[in-house]
Amino acid sequence: MNLGKYLFGFREEYFDEVDPEIRTRQFRVYNLLALMLLVLVGLSFCAGLIYGLIIFNSWGHAITIGLFLAGISFILLLLVLFLNMTTNYRSLYEKMTYMESEFKPYYGQDLKDLSDEMAHQMVQEKKNLLRETNLSPDPNQFHFSNIVTSSIKVILILILSIVVGNALELFMFRQRVNESLNRIEHAHQLSPEYQNDSTNVIEPELSSLASWTKSMVQEDPNDPFKLIHSRSFILSFDVLARSIGNWKITFDVLFALLFLTPILIVKKSKEYAGGTYLKEVALADISTSFLFFLLSQRKIQHIKDKIEREYDYEKAFKAKSK
Repeated sequence: MNLGKYLFGFREEYFDEVDPEIRTRQFRVYNLLALMLLVLVGLSFCAGLIYGLIIFNSWGHAITIGLFLAGISFILLLLVLFLNMTTNYRSLYEKMTYMESEFKPYYGQDLKDLSDEMAHQMVQEKKNLLRETNLSPDPNQFHFSNIVTSSIKVILILILSIVVGNALELFMFRQRVNESLNRIEHAHQLSPEYQNDSTNVIEPELSSLASWTKSMVQEDPNDPFKLIHSRSFILSFDVLARSIGNWKITFDVLFALLFLTPILIVKKSKEYAGGTYLKEVALADISTSFLFFLLSQRKIQHIKDKIEREYDYEKAFKAKSK
């Protein structure tokens, strides 16, 4: 199954003139990228499910939140991946983003008799010439804006990884978290030092906090807890951080690396930016722009010629009527 075809618009006709071995390898690397994307989206759905069960203690709400978070994750990851998919064939990239150098030689040429077949032939010749003159990648030179855009993309992905990672950590260590929450539920009174200290001015606040905490961890017999024995995500997260200590930082880093891996692969691997697919995409865009330029110039010249003939006829008619 060609996942890249459905997620990245992988069009097989781009490889009609490409070596079959290169074509197969490009299919494989884009399928791998698509599979990684789907795995991360699946993890995002699971994270939304966990948040929904903690906050609402309802499978219906949990599935809705899971689908919402998975959708956000899919759009964000796909957007960042597409932004990183810039071909390293600098000459092709410059022509694709600024076609004036290709159009300029045809300004002023008589294209009124240009047929569709001739236009397609000219485009194909131009495409073949560009392919032959761009055999090896030539990456774009470094620019300060690259740091800014890369930082923004990395920050967005890190935020997503934190959201998903915290939920999955709650699931992985749910037994330890539930044990801690159970101890909190059965702590019926404040510590003795606060009870015996008549000068303690923050005791009302502590009593209020203790009452709220107890209400969050008490289970309703008619609606038992389904995952974490708490209705407060903030309380659960705080208990998680205290339960696993420094290990939480380790897991946060691992989840961050997991979400950044597809981005790093697309950015650094020669199979993507320096690969045949993005090169052929650039050639296809250049060919399409060039074809529409020729056809539009032909149409403009036909219209201009028609206007000039009608203008001359009207001028001659008025002169004869006088």
